[in-house]
Amino acid sequence: MRSLTIFVNDIITLEKELSVLSNDTFCPSLAIVFAAPSHNPEAISAIFTQHEINVFGCSTAGEIHNNQLSEGGISVLLLEIDRKYFNVKLLENTSGTTKTAFDLAMHSKAAFEQPALLVLSAGLTNDGEEIVDGLKSIIKDEFPVFGGLADDIKMIDTIVFSNHKRSKNGLIGLTFDNEKIELQGLAESGWAAVGPEHIVTSAKSNILYEINNQPALEVFSRYFGYFDNPDTEQNQISTMSAQYPLQVNRGEDYSVLRAPMSANEEDGSMMLVGAVHDGDIFRFSMAPGFEIIDKTVAKFHAWEQNQTQPDALILFSCKGRHAALGPLLENEIEGIYEKWKKPMVGFLSYGEIGNLEGKSCDFHNETCCLVTIKERN
Repeated sequence: MRSLTIFVNDIITLEKELSVLSNDTFCPSLAIVFAAPSHNPEAISAIFTQHEINVFGCSTAGEIHNNQLSEGGISVLLLEIDRKYFNVKLLENTSGTTKTAFDLAMHSKAAFEQPALLVLSAGLTNDGEEIVDGLKSIIKDEFPVFGGLADDIKMIDTIVFSNHKRSKNGLIGLTFDNEKIELQGLAESGWAAVGPEHIVTSAKSNILYEINNQPALEVFSRYFGYFDNPDTEQNQISTMSAQYPLQVNRGEDYSVLRAPMSANEEDGSMMLVGAVHDGDIFRFSMAPGFEIIDKTVAKFHAWEQNQTQPDALILFSCKGRHAALGPLLENEIEGIYEKWKKPMVGFLSYGEIGNLEGKSCDFHNETCCLVTIKERN
């Protein structure tokens, strides 16, 4: 499989880049597109449609291009693949997130006997855990699934788009024939659990009402003191709380992160970027200093030893991770890219779908999820 990345800051330059490629022997059939929300997705799609290239894309809070992280641009991975080996499907979320994800998984299974799925979600209210629940009700652990939730720096609208459709609340799936195109991936956070265990005593989806039978906001403020500080600006809350996600137990030696996003002073609740459930056991967590970058990169490097050399890479990295780590996140992206030195695109996401090493697919916050794409011989 031949692959190539493009990064541009405007649609006019994108058109010029594709026009140059059309005069080359490289004939891409698929474009994976991550674009800042300032760019018109319909105009982006129209350019690729003109060049007969299928589109799988979403809005972002930051764009990854090879070893670089930018804001405000358009990052594109072009793949030259036989069109029989992939399928793009965009579904509007009209019947609930879990049901829409269920329908997308059904479509993937119908498309190929052995599918592999990349999924992107629009809609700030779409719960990533519901997406995973809907997918896993069909796929179990039968085929690989990876993806991310579209983001928007201003937290207003998130969008997914294909050649002829766009949606502010739907799901888009890119299904590969896994007999021909191999997808592998790994999710890693590097966050360290701190302090005692707590129990979720009242929650509904991603709204956390009580911790240890006390208002959730009261418990969080007791430890970190941000939400109840009158001098704290609202737009600083997500940045600060991103540094202390909940590390929720999901089984022996297995946990997922849930990042606080906002607080309701009236009822003492907190909104998380993913669901939790009554009875969940968790500890707060924090980045263990600058070494979190080295730890995460080392984890991917060790994982790489057992992988075949890919043709391309996709990186889903949480926007909350960027808020917590700042410019250091660029070191992480560079460290991952330098190990493979293959065309890589990605974006800063609102949540990540992937698997920890040796575990099944799950929804994550504050996590870095890498996906490798390889055409089988």
